[in-house]
Amino acid sequence: MVWLGPPLLLAILFLASHVGAAVDLTLLANLRLTDPQRFFLTCVSGEAGSGRGSDAWAPPLLLEKDDRVVRTLPPGQPLRLARNGSHQVTLRGFSKPSDLVGVFSCVGGAGARRTRVLYVHNSPGAHLLPDKVTHTVNKGDTAVLSAHVLKEKQTDVIWKSNGSYFYTLDWHEARDGRFLLQLPNVQPSSSGVYSATYLEASPLGSAFFRLIVRGWEPCGYFLWVRCGAGRWGPGCAKECPGCLHGGVCHDHDGECVCPPGFTGTRCEQACREGRFGQSCQEQCLGTSGCRGLTFCLPDPYGCSCGSGWRGSQCQEACAPGHFGADCRLQCQCQNGGTCDRFSGCVCPSGWHGVHCEKSDGGDPLRSRTLDEGHFGGHVSAP
Repeated sequence: MVWLGPPLLLAILFLASHVGAAVDLTLLANLRLTDPQRFFLTCVSGEAGSGRGSDAWAPPLLLEKDDRVVRTLPPGQPLRLARNGSHQVTLRGFSKPSDLVGVFSCVGGAGARRTRVLYVHNSPGAHLLPDKVTHTVNKGDTAVLSAHVLKEKQTDVIWKSNGSYFYTLDWHEARDGRFLLQLPNVQPSSSGVYSATYLEASPLGSAFFRLIVRGWEPCGYFLWVRCGAGRWGPGCAKECPGCLHGGVCHDHDGECVCPPGFTGTRCEQACREGRFGQSCQEQCLGTSGCRGLTFCLPDPYGCSCGSGWRGSQCQEACAPGHFGADCRLQCQCQNGGTCDRFSGCVCPSGWHGVHCEKSDGGDPLRSRTLDEGHFGGHVSAP
């Protein structure tokens, strides 16, 4: 697979997105706010000591529209950046739908931990929409990008990679109302922002995707070594800890980047409903909780709905038996355990473990309670 865009742009995307490791940085978008004048983005940093003590002179959080790959018309008016202390910034002031389309980025952390989190926003009125915006895969995997037809046109579909022409699909090749792009044996050059657009249609009608090929290590300026699943570090010689609940092993230090709603060394603990951040220290505000919010975390995680929610606008509750971010996880509870869509298996008195399969042996001081933010059982993706 050959990437057709400028080599420097690829290097900038990788470096900006991967410098540092496991920084507690979250970029949120409320997908329920379809009116541009009400829409806003918020970036939250949970880094310890942010803005205090030795970090007092650390670079501030930055939140901006990123025009390096997806170029759209300039905003109708200057966007406004508001700061809520040193740990949170909000970007608002969008005046028309085209202002929202494209890539946004938040940069936080200091020194070697300076990290960029990317978010790709699609217009809800586009001709094509992605079934899933962010795809995280390992070197050698096959990635499949699926563009759902919202407004059918009898014309070919042009696929672009990082803004450059990549592939053409005849309009007859749509299957079940979708255009699929298969990328076998993905390599470092496969990473980036992809788009699917009807021929001669406005880019604002495109479906935009982000593909992350997990596990890289710089060797010189433009040479990259890629680790496969479960490996990290120099020469990919080290094993990941086995991240649970959809957590992704960071390619630099082997730490698990946990989905919103989970915490712990291996993402083994569920936060209380409506909580997020590496220590569950942040809370979704309002009566709807995390409904309608998309959460973007440092690579190689990417973006997803919060725990307990799924769908293109993150407004659909998980189906029975499913839980976690994007409802990707499946409960397999035993011994009377019940499936909670935010946390997984909740075990009855006398049982604990991933599937409530372990007996407490009559010990009255059984596993920690729901209120403490720890739950009896959790399962990884099936």
